[in-house]
Amino acid sequence: MHKYLFILLIFPTVCFSKTSVWHISKNGNELYLGGTIHLLKKEDYPLPIEFNQAFKKSDKLIFETDIEAAQTPEFGQKVAQALTYPAGQSLKGKINDKAFNALKKYLSEKNIPLEHFLSYKPSMVSLAISIIELQQMDMVAIGVDEHFHNKAKRAGKEIEYFEAIEEQLEFLRSMGEGNESEMILNTINDVSQLQATMAEIKSAWLSGDANKMADVTLTEMIRDYPELYQSLLVERNNNWMPYLEKMIKNKTVEMVLVGALHLVGKDGLLQQLRNKGYVVKQFKQN
Repeated sequence: MHKYLFILLIFPTVCFSKTSVWHISKNGNELYLGGTIHLLKKEDYPLPIEFNQAFKKSDKLIFETDIEAAQTPEFGQKVAQALTYPAGQSLKGKINDKAFNALKKYLSEKNIPLEHFLSYKPSMVSLAISIIELQQMDMVAIGVDEHFHNKAKRAGKEIEYFEAIEEQLEFLRSMGEGNESEMILNTINDVSQLQATMAEIKSAWLSGDANKMADVTLTEMIRDYPELYQSLLVERNNNWMPYLEKMIKNKTVEMVLVGALHLVGKDGLLQQLRNKGYVVKQFKQN
């Protein structure tokens, strides 16, 4: 979880020197593949013009999951059930003293009662800490995905999804299993470095250097958390590839919007598409 959750949530996209939208083509067919962030600052709007141009050129939009369904009270209840302990169990009995004391100190500094967190599983604790930090960074506006989901509905464009919302909940629920104390400690440690980490990532992305961006964001993850890298990125990328290939073979023009880290690196969607002979170009405004 820790810094990789932050990266996936707030990956910077504003004012790119090169766009975060790619044009994928083969045999006269095409689609647009965009890297997204799931939360933004209000001043990040309007988005780079390439996003809107790709939207106008597309007949259908594809997202990771059903954003609207994920915001329903019913799904909120499923999240609460999956990420909190049943009666009689507590976080204190699931993590070691070092992790528990670190969490207690962090919450005390934020003036948040520890009791509010004792029923949470470690993955929910990490998510809650993430939200606290994001709010302090003014990351409160809707992200690229929700923005274009809403826009597609208003325009009457067809919408599809790669994953059911229950699948995404399972990814979150299973994070940190077997390493609960380490998850808490890493999350608290990483928030202290968040501003510097985000500045480095933003610099790499603003330069338009996808290789540097992958190095900054993925190298440590692959080395230190290979199982997380496999489950969070590689396996999902591999699951999505057959759908992407099917889209490119039809005459419909799709705009596919997924988290930016799914695009880059040796296992990213862009490299997989290149390996299969598709023409991959960064999309630039006319």
